[in-house]
Amino acid sequence: MQQLKPEWASAVREAYVRGLSYNELAERNNVPLNTMRTWLRRSLLKLKECLEA
Repeated sequence: MQQLKPEWASAVREAYVRGLSYNELAERNNVPLNTMRTWLRRSLLKLKECLEA
């Protein structure tokens, strides 16, 4: 998680630990819904990359 941008790491925690929806996360972070989807997708890809290293 330390490899992620702070706002991306926070979004991952809130989505996958706290169970917030993409809409809720987008509203909390004042970003469009598609931006939030992109943050989460890129975060998961980065985390996968870290695990494979």
